[in-house]
Amino acid sequence: MLTFATPTDEALAAQLMQPCLIRVVDNIRKHTETLDWRSDYLEQVRWPGDTTAAQRQQVRDLAAQLEGASPAEADAIRQQLGQLPTPVPGYELQLTQGAGAAEEPRTATLDVWELCFAVCFSDYRPDQPVTVDPALLDPDGEINWLTLDEKAKALVEQTIGQAIGQARATA
Repeated sequence: MLTFATPTDEALAAQLMQPCLIRVVDNIRKHTETLDWRSDYLEQVRWPGDTTAAQRQQVRDLAAQLEGASPAEADAIRQQLGQLPTPVPGYELQLTQGAGAAEEPRTATLDVWELCFAVCFSDYRPDQPVTVDPALLDPDGEINWLTLDEKAKALVEQTIGQAIGQARATA
């Protein structure tokens, strides 16, 4: 889970994350069109690090019960869910090459949100408080679209290149 260095960083991130996601996904599309690798997006669920298997199952069971619950039952179920860890959706890009009968397929997987975080934040490290990259905003506090697109393009190309290089090295 993200920890923000300041409340201002949290507010700026709320403004920037959707544009970052849009630019990352668009640059992934542009870059993967030039590759001979198949690309697929996979939806993943991320749990807080200290979530137990029993808590995960309890959340799944309660969510299933919520679908057919009466309004009164739904309120009680939501209250129970509020006391449990909450999963966060995640998205991965899976690149695959060489799925022919004669060769073992190579696979590279990228976490799309981690890539968005790397675009949005200065020197992003998952275990450190994050600070919004000031270059992504102009002097008036508006999004600097050119800088955002250039940073997204560079990080997408670099990250995909590294992932494909690792997939080829381990094949």
